[in-house]
Amino acid sequence: MARERVMADDLEPEQARAIRSDAPEHLTNIRTVLIEPIQAGNIGSTARALKGMGLRDLWLVNAPPHWQESSEARKFAMNSKDVLFSARETDSLEEALQDAHLIVGTTHRRRARRMSQAIAARDAAQEIVRVARSHKVALVFGREDKGISNEDLACCDIVASVPMATKNPSLNLAQAVQIFAYEVYTAGIGDVAPVTYDLADRRHVHATIERIEQVLRLTDFRPMNNRWDVIRTALERFFGRAVLEKRDLDVLMKVCHDVEGYIRRNVPDGTGADGKDGD
Repeated sequence: MARERVMADDLEPEQARAIRSDAPEHLTNIRTVLIEPIQAGNIGSTARALKGMGLRDLWLVNAPPHWQESSEARKFAMNSKDVLFSARETDSLEEALQDAHLIVGTTHRRRARRMSQAIAARDAAQEIVRVARSHKVALVFGREDKGISNEDLACCDIVASVPMATKNPSLNLAQAVQIFAYEVYTAGIGDVAPVTYDLADRRHVHATIERIEQVLRLTDFRPMNNRWDVIRTALERFFGRAVLEKRDLDVLMKVCHDVEGYIRRNVPDGTGADGKDGD
């Protein structure tokens, strides 16, 4: 009888990721600056957005008073409180940008002609990552209600925006941070390694089909004209339509094992309706 087991689902969070990748070291050269954030919850959400994408350097310019004591900040940060509470505070944008070699300002509004033309977030991310390999980069976001001022935007080398399919685009501050952080992260890691699966081979599939037939023979189920070969062919077609992982078949084998156990405990002679033992 084929080995019957179910793969455990009690994996560590990192192991349970659908696609696993490590943050490149040079992402530590990228600083995220929030200018006058209004809501403490948005600071928490920003910390969460950054940490998930391998970014940890957060600066707050004129943050709301006592934001560290806010339950909203902690709640929205989730497991990113280390980034949240290591955020640097300043009352001067100049101080937050003083050692940056490239400054990228973010906006969703069309600016005056004298301002730099905005480029897409994805294009900006490529330049951010290129410079961050050897130099400091600052990514700047404005207030939730007014965005970044023209004066502050004039301090930036690049103006970037998120393309949106609407005449009146608007993103929550944390949403904008999440999009830029994602674009920077994916630009930094390049091509993602393909997901690998532990696929079942034909031998495993055939063993599962045989096991299903064994259990069916213990029940009152009977194919027309007692043609078990027809049932096997149908099951082979069914399984052949999908790329199956070993764990998928392991689950079916475990189901068969438990069903057989139930039958043997509740049928006196442990045989099917035709008197033939399932084994």
